[in-house]
Amino acid sequence: MMTFELKVMLATGFLYWFLGHVGVPTKTRIAGLAWNMGNRETQPEFPAWTQRADRAQRNLLESLPLYFALAICLYAQGVSNGYTQLGAWLFLGGRLAHAFIFIAGIPILRSLAYGTAMAGMMLMALPLFK
Repeated sequence: MMTFELKVMLATGFLYWFLGHVGVPTKTRIAGLAWNMGNRETQPEFPAWTQRADRAQRNLLESLPLYFALAICLYAQGVSNGYTQLGAWLFLGGRLAHAFIFIAGIPILRSLAYGTAMAGMMLMALPLFK
């Protein structure tokens, strides 16, 4: 059976994919279909929000290995309780908020959303150290 923490892992994978594709239509409109299908060795000037979406995706990649490791370790130990599920919710909610706030270009709220996601992972890690 798939635990809630593993479902959040799947949802986070979809978020990562989304962030890699959200700016593609705009970039293709600006640079052209040949650029999109090519090696992209040149980078035209793209709108700032598309560049922030790329950075949001790279930022998410930094925490994915730790979240995935936590979710898998919890599953392997048969642990899924209110604390770990709350941690998973905080992680996913924080990362979703972080991504959209990052794309919108709001710096301080972005950091708070990131902190929320990190707090969620800490909450998930607690049962592993008992």
